Amino acid sequence: MLLWLLVCVAAAKLAILAAAGPTTAPDSGFYVLYADKLLDGSALGSLPWGPGTISGYVFRTLGYPLFLAVAKLAGGGSWAPLAIVLQSALDIAAMGLIFRVAERLLGSARWALLTTLLYAGSRSLLWDNALLSDSLYASLFNIVIFGLLGGVLGCWRLSPLRLAGLALVWGYSLWTRDNGLYFSGLPLVLLLVRPWRDGFSRRRLAPAGFAAIVAAMVGGYGLFNLHRTGEFFFSLTGVDNYLRPLFDMRIDGYADPFAGDDLVSRAVRETMTSYDFPAQQQFVAVLDGRCDCTPTQLQSLVFAELVTQVARHPLAYLRVVVRNFDYFDLASDLLDPVNTFNDFIQQATARGARLIPGLSLRHLAQWRQLSPAMLALMIVAGITKALAAVLFTLFVFGVPYLWLRARRRGAVAAELWAAGFLWLAFIGVTAAFSLIHFEPRHALPVFPAAQLGIVYVLSAIAAGLAAIASAPATGCRQPRSR
Repeated sequence: MLLWLLVCVAAAKLAILAAAGPTTAPDSGFYVLYADKLLDGSALGSLPWGPGTISGYVFRTLGYPLFLAVAKLAGGGSWAPLAIVLQSALDIAAMGLIFRVAERLLGSARWALLTTLLYAGSRSLLWDNALLSDSLYASLFNIVIFGLLGGVLGCWRLSPLRLAGLALVWGYSLWTRDNGLYFSGLPLVLLLVRPWRDGFSRRRLAPAGFAAIVAAMVGGYGLFNLHRTGEFFFSLTGVDNYLRPLFDMRIDGYADPFAGDDLVSRAVRETMTSYDFPAQQQFVAVLDGRCDCTPTQLQSLVFAELVTQVARHPLAYLRVVVRNFDYFDLASDLLDPVNTFNDFIQQATARGARLIPGLSLRHLAQWRQLSPAMLALMIVAGITKALAAVLFTLFVFGVPYLWLRARRRGAVAAELWAAGFLWLAFIGVTAAFSLIHFEPRHALPVFPAAQLGIVYVLSAIAAGLAAIASAPATGCRQPRSR
């Protein structure tokens, strides 16, 4: 079953690649340029450093450009399709692990098949075809998380060599997306709850060894930056991101965080007439020129501004966080096939716009202008969106309910512990992004966690209904004796 599933998924991904070619986004061009600079060596040596010199070669981590550079070396003129094939292959490898863990967790190959199909048919199908770091990072993330979770559940044995390999994969994932550093507690949690038969000393050494390898890769990247700039640091992406909640406050009218007399506020008032992302990037360039500081000092400056303004406007900031965690859109991204199809049409075809309109009052008001087929598709889109919201709600509230109920009864099964971990991973990652800035692609690494959690709740409901149906009737009135 698993082999045929993976073959079908691979065929679907190849068909998308053949039909649309590698899809690109605004960031794709710089990743390709960075890869070229790695190949000619100009991004490996000394780089300008000081006021007004934030080089893209230190602002972006080199994990994905390095991946593209390898594809360029191996594929020549066909490097872009080769990169997509390699991304897809890693995603399919992650799906194999997801299926095996789901099969053990759910006790059923059919439920495991449903879990894997939910992930395979979600946005992973689209992002695998894009020259962006999201697919690569998500695959590496899930190979580590489900590799470790399978060891906890007894799907396979985690030897020291396998643990070292998973640590290297996690370390490289941090080179790909630096924000993964904040989520490095997740694999450590799994290592701390490994099977007790391993013995105390081995359970203690496993997380320490994993952390040491990851720390060495993070530290090694810091030394690489020290070589290029003369300063030790891991990442500078906060320069462009830390102020985004403040811009959102201003755009939505929740508060005016730039009314003060500090350097950041003055620069905003004097330079910004709009607050879209291109304008924000231009503002950062202006601020960089005015602060007379190094890029790392600039990052500290904007982070301090974020902390100050959040303390001054906590309710406005909370409204931004809640808005970022868009409950119904997140449910649709996870589970709505019509939404995935629309995104493919918009992002990967010449049409550049969604094909099936959503079910809304605005669209219904135009029903006379819609063909019967389009009206039917609009209704289907409304049904799938509503169903996605219901299933997502079952996950968000169902897993904690099942866990607390089992806890009150005195015992939480290993499978329910695992489901609780997946719930924690999904909520933790999406909530963390919501604190600053959230896009659907940011949640791609934890899509399988939510989808497996959803199927776990559905299987629990099905088991409960089956138990009720098979229970013998009791309390029936006996016929009176004559």
